[in-house]
Order: sequence, then structure tokens, then C-alpha cells
Amino acid sequence: MLLTTTLTASATEPTPDTTTRSAATPAGILDPWVSPNPENSAFGKWTQQQATDWVNNCPAARFCTWIRKGEYYTMFQFYKCGTYSLSGWLGTTNFYNHQNVQVETLGSRHEHIGYIPTNWKFITNWDKVWYINLCT
Repeated sequence: MLLTTTLTASATEPTPDTTTRSAATPAGILDPWVSPNPENSAFGKWTQQQATDWVNNCPAARFCTWIRKGEYYTMFQFYKCGTYSLSGWLGTTNFYNHQNVQVETLGSRHEHIGYIPTNWKFITNWDKVWYINLCT
């Protein structure tokens, strides 16, 4: 499932490498996805620096991160209170919790793993995270 929405004007959208941009994910690379859909997401063949810059410019009251699949990046922006199911979220990536609430990370059985503090930029490994809760 390919998630693509228009990014808000307050977030800086990176400019993908148009010489190698593909409209679809190459065969064998599963798209990372979220249920319910996040408020904004973007998929493309950007550099890791462009994806990180996008996260670092996360608008206020949002939680932003990116997930890499091969040479492709999917960037996510959340702001609605709720628990989100994550699929295909593997590896270590940048995030910015630019909200006034913590983000709780949960395992496969909804067990508590940890919290991402408010107004915090850093990196995390998503391998054990199956859900995030934006209501804590």
C-alpha cells in the first residue's frame, strides 16, 4: 500500500532526485505503512539527509519520523491522538517529537517499551516497536 499525501506548508518537503525517481516501490521492497493513516506521509527516492532535514523541520504539535526501505524513504507526520499500528518499520531512524505529549512505544502485544519525550529530536530503533500511542 502506497501512502502519499500532500505535506503541510509548514513542513519543508525535500526535492527528490528526479533522474532516478520511481512512481512505485521496486519489486521485493515492502512499503512501511501505518494504520490508521497518519495525517501526512511522503514516499520517494530522497537522500537520507533530505529525509532527516524534513524530520528536523517538523511543525509544532507533530511527531515526525522516516523509515528507509532500500534506497526509498517514507516520511510520516502524526498529530492526532490515538494508537497507530506500524508495519515494515525496521531499522534506526531520526524522529522529532515536537508535541506537548510523550509518544509511547509499544511491542507486538501492546506492552510498554518506552516513551519519546516531548520536544525531543533523536534517533530510535523501530525493530521492536509495533505501535505508537500519541495520547500519553
